[in-house]
Amino acid sequence: MKYLFLDIDGVLNSYKYDKERDIMTTNNIDGTRLDLVKEIVDKTGAKIVLTSTWRKHWEKSETFCDEVGKDLNATFKSHGLEIYDKTPNIDFLDRAVEVEAYLSDKKDDLEAFCIVDDMMYAWDNLSPFFVKTNPRIGYGLMPYHVEKIIKLLNPKKGITY
Repeated sequence: MKYLFLDIDGVLNSYKYDKERDIMTTNNIDGTRLDLVKEIVDKTGAKIVLTSTWRKHWEKSETFCDEVGKDLNATFKSHGLEIYDKTPNIDFLDRAVEVEAYLSDKKDDLEAFCIVDDMMYAWDNLSPFFVKTNPRIGYGLMPYHVEKIIKLLNPKKGITY
């Protein structure tokens, strides 16, 4: 299986988007960024795994999602996307620990993965699979990131993690 570890703040939204949107009528996710995520998912078959702090609002069963989690599901669904899972909440300051914990349970069926975030955590041995966005320049996730992410999720030789 292929996993797209996805942050929200700084990836699916940005300072530029925040200035342009109408806070009263628009949610906190830039739909144009979700269109880019859709392109990634369509070209790789990756499953979306939330690493964002927003994951505290989301559960696999929508029954257990709060209003923000339900809105996340609806927003993703409106772009033909589905959140597959979320990383465990282990260490707010070290997402690498959370991604590694998630991957440790998936080693048997792991084909490829990519981590997309705007923060430089101590990724260490995960750094080859990390794509950094910048919410201050552009709109967070950009088309040139998409190309790199697709290459990471569709490796020519297979994953070496």
